[in-house]
Amino acid sequence: MASIPAPLKKPSVLQITKGARVQHNEREYIVLRLVDLNLVLAREVVSGEKVLLKLDSLNAPSRSPEQEQAVAREIALEEISEEAWALADYRLKILEPLLHGRSDRSRQDYAEAAAQANVGVSTIYRWLKDYMATGLVSSLLPQRRAGGQGRSRLSAEVKLIVDHYILERYLTLQKPSFAEGVREIRRLCDAAGLSPLPSASTIYRHLGWIDKQDRVRQREGAYQARQRFAINKGSIPDAEWPLAMVQVDHTLLPVIIVDDEHRKPINRAWITLAIDVNSRVGLGMYLALDPPSAMSAGMCLAHAILPKESWMARLGCADIEWPFYGVMDVLHMDNAREFRGRMLLAAGKEYHIDIHLRPVKQPHYGAHIERLMGTVSQQLKAVKGATFSGPAEKGEYDAEGNACMTFDELEKWLVLMFARYHRDIHSGIGTTPLTKWREGILGTKKKPGRGLPPRRTDTEKVRLDFMPYEERTVQDYGVVIDRVHYFHDVLRPWVNARDPDHPKHARKFRFRYDPRDISALYFFDPDLQRYFPIPYRDSGLPPVSIWELRAAQKKAEEIGVDVYSEREVFSLITRQREIEDAAAAKTKTARRAKQQRVQQAKARETKKAELPTVSTVASSSTAPALRGYDPDKIRPLDDDE
Repeated sequence: MASIPAPLKKPSVLQITKGARVQHNEREYIVLRLVDLNLVLAREVVSGEKVLLKLDSLNAPSRSPEQEQAVAREIALEEISEEAWALADYRLKILEPLLHGRSDRSRQDYAEAAAQANVGVSTIYRWLKDYMATGLVSSLLPQRRAGGQGRSRLSAEVKLIVDHYILERYLTLQKPSFAEGVREIRRLCDAAGLSPLPSASTIYRHLGWIDKQDRVRQREGAYQARQRFAINKGSIPDAEWPLAMVQVDHTLLPVIIVDDEHRKPINRAWITLAIDVNSRVGLGMYLALDPPSAMSAGMCLAHAILPKESWMARLGCADIEWPFYGVMDVLHMDNAREFRGRMLLAAGKEYHIDIHLRPVKQPHYGAHIERLMGTVSQQLKAVKGATFSGPAEKGEYDAEGNACMTFDELEKWLVLMFARYHRDIHSGIGTTPLTKWREGILGTKKKPGRGLPPRRTDTEKVRLDFMPYEERTVQDYGVVIDRVHYFHDVLRPWVNARDPDHPKHARKFRFRYDPRDISALYFFDPDLQRYFPIPYRDSGLPPVSIWELRAAQKKAEEIGVDVYSEREVFSLITRQREIEDAAAAKTKTARRAKQQRVQQAKARETKKAELPTVSTVASSSTAPALRGYDPDKIRPLDDDE
């Protein structure tokens, strides 16, 4: 059995604020002040020498074993209960005054936060350290034994009284205060002879678990609920700072591109863009030949959150400044299906992103992203191969005959276009997007800045958290998704595992995947608390996209081939590729299909550096090396045994 590497111990975020410790070329420095978006003045700890350092050259300093415990574990986001998320949100609200006033907070501030949360001061220090180390709401989740995480720990009798009070008194137009609720619930419990009485913080948590929209509707009326939660000016906070609100959408670019090999037309590409509403900067982008999906939305958001240096270097644009990154407060998106998936909702909770979906057929609610899409389309009209906005504007122009840019060249062109866009005066803000972002981050004489966003160093986790997933049980043969078998030895302990909450049912696990390359799934091991890649069970199968696989399965059904035979279906894919290669010089559809494979191959190469890779393992079907030894019969011991 292949050995399992130990989880990497590294910080999840790099906080770059005045007084922060950072590492540069294995030397420790203390940040003295922010000079620019990608430049800080720092003092070396040993020599005291002051130097200017670029952000992309900085790392988090190494930690002691005690400090390592503050780093939040990777977790299966979708398995966390609503109650646990509510408690984590409550803890974050307690910490917010301390987070915003890091430079001048006193011991009294910690004591007041502890009193408000009804916990010890040391607990507040621990919560703050955990959150500062990761920037993730999940670092504040309750750490409880399996089976009790995030659930109410009140006795059945006390919980009955709490629930009855919430329904009969709290959720009414009389609107009793929180303090009144605590007194009444404790009085009722005392009258019933129940002890110990629930604490104020426990009652606060239970009240906090009520859906916010339901609470307002039942305590203040339907009109107030519409005013507060309907998507309009009053429902989303004004974007007064960078990253306060980000809008995301897709569009089909109005330019024909050509394939890499024959330089002949293959039609148009899709782009997913994210715009920061306050500064109007392009925060993230994702270009694809495939139609919009949850994957393209997730890729764009991961790109928006992460720093861009490595991506720019890969494109050959390392000399161009794109210093925009960070986790947004509010994410405003279209109501399309790809934006309503479970993946985005779970990732939103993990990164403390408030997700808003705009009403159907009301584009004015997404005016900023619509204008950015219009700007990109207008710029592309000057490019050879432009399709313009319709036949009237196009006239007799031969878009396909004039097409000249490949997919990669278009991506680089867009980067150069955004570099110009970020430096052009924008009438809506009265300055350039770059200047507006700089002012919002670093501040001006009249208004303090928000500060540099923490740089996420757990890039692998960010990318995986924004990938789609499927839920499956683990069988002795592994896992089957889309009629393809996957297996790795890390799955053995979970074969036929039972659901801890419902022992009569098999336990389902989430397997994340990249639709452009389904040769590996990504499995989150609940015990080891990290992701592992799970390859094809048949290692002889070639990497394919999910679209190629489904097209081949459909073809197999049409011609009577067994769709459950992986070898035969993948053989069809190989034959289809050979036909497309032969026809590529003649037909646009074949060239596009071939170019999609080229882009998917490039994505696989990029994944080797950005995501977990499959380790080399011996075949699981080989005979046992020792007499009487069968690895399939080995099971981990329970803690009670």
